[in-house]
Amino acid sequence: MFSMNYIVLDLEWNMGNRREELKVMPFEIVEIGAVKLDPERNETGRFSRLIRPRVYKRMHWANKSVFHLENSDFRDADDFEMVYSEFLAFCGDEPYIFCTWGDTDLTELQRNIFYFECLPISEGPLEYLDVQKLNGYNDGLPKNRISLEKAVEEHSIAENEGFHRAVNDAAYTAEILKQIDKKYEAYTSFNTYHVPADPDSEILRNYGNYVKYISRCFSGKAALLHNKKVKSLKCPVCGKNLNRTIPLFTTNTKHYYTMGECESHGSVKTKIRVKKEELQGLPYAVKTTRLITAAEEENLKQKYQKSISSKSE
Repeated sequence: MFSMNYIVLDLEWNMGNRREELKVMPFEIVEIGAVKLDPERNETGRFSRLIRPRVYKRMHWANKSVFHLENSDFRDADDFEMVYSEFLAFCGDEPYIFCTWGDTDLTELQRNIFYFECLPISEGPLEYLDVQKLNGYNDGLPKNRISLEKAVEEHSIAENEGFHRAVNDAAYTAEILKQIDKKYEAYTSFNTYHVPADPDSEILRNYGNYVKYISRCFSGKAALLHNKKVKSLKCPVCGKNLNRTIPLFTTNTKHYYTMGECESHGSVKTKIRVKKEELQGLPYAVKTTRLITAAEEENLKQKYQKSISSKSE
């Protein structure tokens, strides 16, 4: 799928107690580990560095019990700015895509980048491969998300190194990626720490069986939900505008649903997740539209009826 390098990334981080926690950076990265693969998925290099804690200076007891690092282990570690600069040099000038196990590492990396005033890795949504998600696709269970340890066991990968050290987990993730059919690389993910800046940079991606749209920020939720592009309902296969068989409704003010019928392709469901941009708290939308089965259609109808009943109570 990709004619570029893969940077398989894993992070370990520390945190403070409730009185110490900074909202802008609840987790401070203390270790960066990465494995670089060429376009044929051959390993070409590894990166492993500890980072001196400066925000949460003492290792939290919960973290020490997981990755077994003490304060003394960081005595000779460099600051985040230095390690991050070296990490970017490791990534290189050739095109690459980040690969992670799950969807949290790139958010925490960008929070640390912002806090320490370093060069951003992206100005907008960052496209990457969520290997945990792709592993589910590869197993025929797209919604199945298992732990890295379980995936390593299922793929019969030799456990030569312990888990929960950054470069080790990156290496295990890389080995799993090598066993995933390349066709599933089409199902990329987007990290939205940075939201599209304007209508021209919004994300609209057709994955074949579903369409994803990521909007820019709006002044408020009402403006977002009244935007023509956000509230539109189109068939993900032919792109035809559809009449709604269920109006737009919500169950929790964060997730909105609607349904329509395409004469050629059947029932279509749209889900709009209203999220808040990280730095200013403005709302934006992540919308997915896909064909649904008769059972899913019935489930959505029941959810709609429940929403109506809760309003009348």
